[in-house]
Amino acid sequence: MAAVTLVPADLAPFATIDAAKAQAMIDDALALAARVAPCILEDDFEYEAAAKALLRGALLRWNEAGSGALSQEQKITGPFQHGVTMDTRQQRRGMFWPSEIQQLQDLCRDADLDSAAFSIDTMPEGAGDEFWPSPGAETYAP
Repeated sequence: MAAVTLVPADLAPFATIDAAKAQAMIDDALALAARVAPCILEDDFEYEAAAKALLRGALLRWNEAGSGALSQEQKITGPFQHGVTMDTRQQRRGMFWPSEIQQLQDLCRDADLDSAAFSIDTMPEGAGDEFWPSPGAETYAP
């Protein structure tokens, strides 16, 4: 596999974004993703398609964040009035959601690490099948 690469054409099936804007967004996303998951820029990175999908989702969300509106409606009837304000704008707080950061970092974890379940034997050596000697006694029997 190879390092993760994105081009504006990767976003084209999902949104209409000017090529210069798309390239700037891609550069920003790759720089921020490399900060939390540096392995995505390595030539021997194994999960290029998965990382690309995560980045593409974040980029498309960022592209949509600007759309929306703030609208107000006032109704006045005689001495009564009623006002409604609707805000459909999305604020951009960060490029990636915490779950996406976790997924990117999980892609960087080395698959060769021995992360299987294990157990630790806490029984004293020579304890036998059911009972073992208690302090100050030869044998212990209930």
